Amino acid sequence: MGRYRNTCIGIAAACAWISAPAFADDNCTGHYVNVGSRSISISNNHEEHSHILIGECREGVCTRADKDGDSMTVQSAYTPGEYLATWKVVRGTGKYADTKRSGWYKQTRTEGDIVVGEWGGTCE
Repeated sequence: MGRYRNTCIGIAAACAWISAPAFADDNCTGHYVNVGSRSISISNNHEEHSHILIGECREGVCTRADKDGDSMTVQSAYTPGEYLATWKVVRGTGKYADTKRSGWYKQTRTEGDIVVGEWGGTCE
């Protein structure tokens, strides 16, 4: 996990000031940055265990871990022409083993293999 930290943290810090659009049912929001297959997700709730998750994404599936090594695997779906895509936690380990989370995301910037975006949803 340490090898991802330097790659993603600097890029994520540059976009952290952007506010994700919240929808009425959202109880969690944040940002993500993908550099190639490396990925970081940052929750806007600094008190949450999953405030910073780092990992990898491949073919619509991202597995990211927190500083304790507990992880969440998220499956996403994008329909061409739609403004927002969807995501859902399909597996978790440790403190995320029974988590039920799902929501929306959207890309806000793409340059080369760097993708920056916002996310929100329902996190239980």
